[in-house]
Amino acid sequence: MKKVFETPKNQNYFFGYYDKSPLNSDNSKLLACQSSFNDRIQNQNDVLTLGYFNWKKSDDFIPVAETKAWNWQQGCMLQWLGKELNSKIIYNDRINNKFVTVIFDIETKIKTQLPMAYYTVSSEGKFALCIDNERHYWHREGYNYQGIKNTKKKVSVDIEDGIWRLDIKNKRVIRILSMDSLLNYKPIPSMRESTHYIEHLMLSPNNKRAAFLHRWIMKTGDMFSRLYTINPDGSDLYLLNDSGRMSHFCWRNESEIIGWGGLSNLINAARKYENISKYLIKPVLPLYHKLLSKRAKISNLISGDSYILFQDKTNEKYKVFANVLKYDGHPSCLRSNEDILITDTYPNKDEDFYQKLYIFDQREAMMKEFISIKHNQKFVNSACRCDLHPKVSHDGNYISIDTFTDNYRSMCLFEIGTELEQNAK
Repeated sequence: MKKVFETPKNQNYFFGYYDKSPLNSDNSKLLACQSSFNDRIQNQNDVLTLGYFNWKKSDDFIPVAETKAWNWQQGCMLQWLGKELNSKIIYNDRINNKFVTVIFDIETKIKTQLPMAYYTVSSEGKFALCIDNERHYWHREGYNYQGIKNTKKKVSVDIEDGIWRLDIKNKRVIRILSMDSLLNYKPIPSMRESTHYIEHLMLSPNNKRAAFLHRWIMKTGDMFSRLYTINPDGSDLYLLNDSGRMSHFCWRNESEIIGWGGLSNLINAARKYENISKYLIKPVLPLYHKLLSKRAKISNLISGDSYILFQDKTNEKYKVFANVLKYDGHPSCLRSNEDILITDTYPNKDEDFYQKLYIFDQREAMMKEFISIKHNQKFVNSACRCDLHPKVSHDGNYISIDTFTDNYRSMCLFEIGTELEQNAK
């Protein structure tokens, strides 16, 4: 694997989350977000400039739009839209005191505004799924948008919260799942008096299912996460993981999900009960969170976390590659070969603040290649940190990452080597 492009160090450039590719269909245009600063959380007046690089020809940034709805972790959900993946881009913005979706054609300059900010969009560009970003503002620092402080959403449980389906053509928004439905789906004691929200929506490759996390913060400060799948019309809700330990995931194919989390064990089972969590778990939480913040190996031993393979709509789930992939990361599988897994690690003190990018062959259970990049140490444990968030091109030939080395945020583009290309065929 070799680096073929890096954004210039004249400004800060980044893209955002790992489930969206910045590359168009023929990999000639690289989308990017440009910021004039890099060392603090964005405020409501900070404008992010959106554009692209014709990276094979030049390192000149071509600006096309701006947004006020963004964060360092996920950007503004910028990506190419539709089957062509070449002229239309989609992103979120804040306009007239509303979080909205914008579709912009970089060739015709036609801009379309949709009534709700989106989270994940179907591959053909016909519909998207959304969360309530006004509620997210109060409960998810680092992943929220600034500028709208709706105090009605600042409650532990918002009965109007849920998941919405946004029809791209007719601009219609329909709530397909309510928070109340989740609270009444196999309820457990720790749900009571906790703060609930929904995030990390991701459509399957064929757009027939969507995965998401229902999370709640208990009075102990501990987080409980459930992994669900659902049809895009809101039917056939299925609880895939109820251990309470669930982090990043991806669709391996149309029916399997691979993600970082824990299976049921005595510790995870105890967290379902408020009193047990309060008197037995809460006293040791400071030490546990300290271990987690350092991404220490011992934290995985305590929680039992590892990568897990889930079969959708079944109880089939089991740990995979626990002896090789030992840290939480941001996984993706090549569409051309589901056995090739791309993931990364967080910067941590144990690794001298280096972040690693792994290309993992699941059939051989071995690493094929990796790179190692040192993160700006000052921001490692802040919401300003820059995860690599490896993003795979639509044809599986390129990987883009975000970096924060020295004093600039940059995007680096890598071409996957011939050995992996042959395996992907």
